[in-house]
Amino acid sequence: MRRILAIVSRDIKSGTRDWLILYLSVAPILFAIVLSLFIPSAGNTSVDFVVDASVDPAYIQYLETYAQVELEASQKNVLDRVGQIDDVFGVIENNGKYQLLAQGNEVEGTQEVARLILSQFAHSAQESAINVTFSNVGWEVSPLKLEGANLLILLNTVLGGMLILLNLVEEKMSNTISAMNVTPTKRWEFIAGKGVLGFALTFIGALAAVLILKFDGVHYGMLVVSVFFIGLIGGLIGFAIGITNNEPISAIASMKVIFVPILISVFGAMYLPGKWIYLIYWSPFYWAYEIIKKILLLEANWGDVALHSSVIFGTFIIVFLGLRKRIMNGMN
Repeated sequence: MRRILAIVSRDIKSGTRDWLILYLSVAPILFAIVLSLFIPSAGNTSVDFVVDASVDPAYIQYLETYAQVELEASQKNVLDRVGQIDDVFGVIENNGKYQLLAQGNEVEGTQEVARLILSQFAHSAQESAINVTFSNVGWEVSPLKLEGANLLILLNTVLGGMLILLNLVEEKMSNTISAMNVTPTKRWEFIAGKGVLGFALTFIGALAAVLILKFDGVHYGMLVVSVFFIGLIGGLIGFAIGITNNEPISAIASMKVIFVPILISVFGAMYLPGKWIYLIYWSPFYWAYEIIKKILLLEANWGDVALHSSVIFGTFIIVFLGLRKRIMNGMN
């Protein structure tokens, strides 16, 4: 264990010297934050109002049947609130008449809806021109949120493998791998030490996606187990490429190949008809995509995790056996 920690410590010092670890650690968090900015909230109403608190309570209650209503202490506060960057309409009362305040850059069509809501109150005796209904279209979360988080978690395995790859390339460039063969450090200790930071980065990215995108109630035990097994694939490929390359640019270019099966698996799972889905059973990323999706939707159980993880681990063994000779030669 002491030798493994020594290898990890060396990688941390090397990575922080050129900001590599910091950049790759922050990247998944930034990706999740950027993705969250593009995700609409299914709970938001299409029209929101901010109202002067002195307005007739009956009118405020009427508005609340159609939209979310905020109360402000004065008309000036209402005006200031309308001037903020989000789409909120103001309502104030002047001489017994209600006035609609708008910034002018609201989403197209929302001003007409807001005017219709306000005018309808004056004609409450007539049949309402607005009918508010709720329906369930089968999505409990935004499709962009669900699929984006899933893809982000899978892509984090690439970042973890890339960190392993770059640390190995540096070792090759400084000829320390050859020196390792005459030290008491065993090969499995070297491999484990090199893999620690890559796996840590994969877990950081997965947790960042779940927390920043606000997936409530997720079973973190199932998530960690699933991410661990898919991380084995990314780590193995990163190790195989890094151990046989002496230059970082070509190594990174080779690592980009892993994006192909990831994208094929994700978009295949999303768009292939059910009768053709078996065409991507070969990809461990398809099985990872399916189990992560179930975990995020709170539909997974430990039986599902065991099944999908077993398939992924089986693929890992097959890939390892195919690359074993190449890895062993690179460590000599």
